[in-house]
Amino acid sequence: MSLPFIMLVAYIVVTVLIGIAVAVRGARREKASSAQFLTAQGNLAWFMVIPLLFAEMMAGAATIGKAATGYTTGLSAVWVNWGMSIGMIVFIVFAARFYRAMNRKYGILSVPEAFKFMFDQRCRTIMLIIIVVVYCFLYSSQPISAAALIAPMIGLDVTLVAWVVSALFIVVTLLGGMKGLALMNIVHMVVMYAGLIAATSGGLDMVGGLGALYEQLPASYFDLLQPDIWSTLANALGIGISFLAAATMVTATISARSPRDMAIGAWGAAAIVIPFATLPAIIGMCAAIALPGIDPNTALFAMSNAQGPAISGVVSMAIAAAIWSSAPAALLFISNTLTQDLYAVVRPQSTDCQRLVFSRLMVVLLGIVATWLGLNASSILGQLYAAFQIRSVVGIVLLVAMVWPRVTSGAAFWSMLGGGLVAAVWHFAANPFGVEPLWPACAVTIVVLVGITLASKEKVSEGYKRYRVARDELAASEGRSVKKTA
Repeated sequence: MSLPFIMLVAYIVVTVLIGIAVAVRGARREKASSAQFLTAQGNLAWFMVIPLLFAEMMAGAATIGKAATGYTTGLSAVWVNWGMSIGMIVFIVFAARFYRAMNRKYGILSVPEAFKFMFDQRCRTIMLIIIVVVYCFLYSSQPISAAALIAPMIGLDVTLVAWVVSALFIVVTLLGGMKGLALMNIVHMVVMYAGLIAATSGGLDMVGGLGALYEQLPASYFDLLQPDIWSTLANALGIGISFLAAATMVTATISARSPRDMAIGAWGAAAIVIPFATLPAIIGMCAAIALPGIDPNTALFAMSNAQGPAISGVVSMAIAAAIWSSAPAALLFISNTLTQDLYAVVRPQSTDCQRLVFSRLMVVLLGIVATWLGLNASSILGQLYAAFQIRSVVGIVLLVAMVWPRVTSGAAFWSMLGGGLVAAVWHFAANPFGVEPLWPACAVTIVVLVGITLASKEKVSEGYKRYRVARDELAASEGRSVKKTA
């Protein structure tokens, strides 16, 4: 067996054992509940929030994809993750208090629940669909990425390996819950950073340093606004605004021990992602010089293999860490949404034990279905980006509704539906006229939202009244806490 394979297997075994240890310790210390399993309510310190948020942004497929884009285009590949960093800051500034208030007053545990109280059940249904689609696509690409890494090392069929890996993801998710995943992601984050720093340093040595990149690659490779400024803005702003309705951010907000832990975690994750996102792009750029003519999708692996078995093993561990940190979290977010916004709605009389059983069954079922979709889809990442564009539409609606009391539930529903459909159709029509989906989707969303709202006779909508009560109670509670502390 090769050294990279031994290192990879050892890493996977260690992380799975960590998950088992966390599960056993948790079972001894506290009674399991659906809320604890799905959100770890109030138990995550800032140093656990950081890797939890970092995991979604640096998924394995996205890391490999950035190296491929770096190989063909250059540094502009970083905007996918830089947009997410922007989104975290936007969320903390504009939306964190909204979700905390809704959780405190109405006990919401998911984005769709918050939309039900802010708007109505129709908007909750739209958000349910969007979140399930987004995270199913995110998860479906991870077993395939892991199989592409592992299968060549052991000479097995990629499809078989993908199913085995997905089974491991399901087990890890069932064992640890949200708190277990957050703890494991600390290890994953450290390994990801160390592995890609080592590969980037070795790649630059192979080509003669940064100076050689400037001399041998076209100037366009160093232009951050590729292919043009409007496309760049659409990608960055679209992803950023979509974080206002991101399940990851809402779960972290509910799970954090305090607003301060959440704020430090979000700012910390955003800060470490900005430099980290450049590493795969630089590796891809080095591969364009050192290994011309290769398949861009193999740039990350090819460059690490060219640097010897030790670096290849470290990079394999880094990619495994990216995949292992994002895949179980995606399953848990989908399970949380379906439990709170489907099962609890259909069976409101269900006990907490029944909801916990349902959430775990959903982890297994969704893991199987999403893996099958990933094995049979031609462009998972393309569909994922379309889902992000749709999610940006609901982010716009929520942002406007929080500052304009007059926005009605009908205006919210039809603007979300209209803007989301435009984003989806525009994407699958291959961006007519070279325009990104965000721009026409935003135009339709705003026109419908403003038009229907102005046609309403209500000066303050019922949803805004509910939000105002929750907001004022949160402010009063925080005021009392400050006085007690003083």
